Amino acid sequence: MNWRTLEGRLTQALGHQSPHVLAASWACGVAISLSPFLGLHTVLAFVLALAFRLNKVDVLLGTLLVNPWTLAPYSLVAISLGKRITGKPVPLAVHLPPMADLLDTSFWQAQGTALVPLFLNWTAGASLCSLVGGAAVYLTVRWLAARHQRPS
Repeated sequence: MNWRTLEGRLTQALGHQSPHVLAASWACGVAISLSPFLGLHTVLAFVLALAFRLNKVDVLLGTLLVNPWTLAPYSLVAISLGKRITGKPVPLAVHLPPMADLLDTSFWQAQGTALVPLFLNWTAGASLCSLVGGAAVYLTVRWLAARHQRPS
């Protein structure tokens, strides 16, 4: 495949979207992906794509950035960033509890002192990552799309 064929396929894939709509669609998807609203990404993507008249496919593709393969490293980054923002330390578990304890509600109630700062740090860090990541993707995709649409 030569460069002209690849460029033709890219132009066809971009369709007739403006650079703004393409960039906003991807930025919205990536921002949702990086948001702390795990489990709601697909619903949020459809709602925001409809509300802002964005390309639904591009928004959904953007939400795939954080997935089961990237969730663990991303969570560590988000929690560490949140710890810097909030100043709340996150206690580390030194051992795994017995399986029977995991099914006991009193065990989970006792974990509140550890889980509250963890969720606070996750929310703060993931929210900042969402804003910065979405803005960075918007600027990058808009620049690339505008550059691609310029007549050569």
